[in-house]
Amino acid sequence: MSKKRLVLIHGFLENASMWQYIVPRLSYRRNFNLSIPELPGHGKNLFIPTEHTMEAYCQNILDQLKLKKDEELFIIGHSMGGYLAANLAAMMPERIAGLCFFQSKAGADSEEKKTERRRAIEAAKQNKSLYVRTMLTSCVLERNRERLKADLERTIADADKLSFEAIEAAQEAMIARHDHVEILKDRRFPLYYFLSEHDLSLPIDVLNKEVEQLPGAVACIATNTAHFGYMEANHEAVGFVKRIVMAV
Repeated sequence: MSKKRLVLIHGFLENASMWQYIVPRLSYRRNFNLSIPELPGHGKNLFIPTEHTMEAYCQNILDQLKLKKDEELFIIGHSMGGYLAANLAAMMPERIAGLCFFQSKAGADSEEKKTERRRAIEAAKQNKSLYVRTMLTSCVLERNRERLKADLERTIADADKLSFEAIEAAQEAMIARHDHVEILKDRRFPLYYFLSEHDLSLPIDVLNKEVEQLPGAVACIATNTAHFGYMEANHEAVGFVKRIVMAV
């Protein structure tokens, strides 16, 4: 029996290196092959789709994965990576062995969030470096910032290399994405959530309501974290990922 593929998808303004906080401590090799694609316009992936849609971003990810026939995927997506994971599950449900929203969700943006994203595009257009620093600093709980200063500064420096075009395209794709909660109610695979109590990007009350709508979904809530749980609550994050990977 062939191995399944463990696919780790990073989020907006991140790159594949974010998973260095998780992967070295995982025991996955007996059951999984590992793939860590990079989003269009992020990291070493300089390609930006002409159409700024989740479908176009997913196609680029599939082009990177080069899947074997009938290969099943266990996908863990952080933030925007989770939005893409939900879209991939909608595109090819028969291929999904498991899905984890790592500080992410299946639901679409509210109108308020869409307005916030459009403002973010304008802010990045005016001063990209200031936008990147402000955005990423807010992803770490204030009480954790001094402890994680070196990690945060490295993340900011990497993100500052992104072009404005990459930032704009990703935000527009997130604005345009569909809601996948209803589709996931009828899934045949396990569904997991790793959430944060103090996440400004994805409020915990909104995510709890989503989890409640999805029968059998398993959630872990990290308390001393904002949006970068893989840094802020690394031990808890690694433990959760280990458990769900071993369960599939």
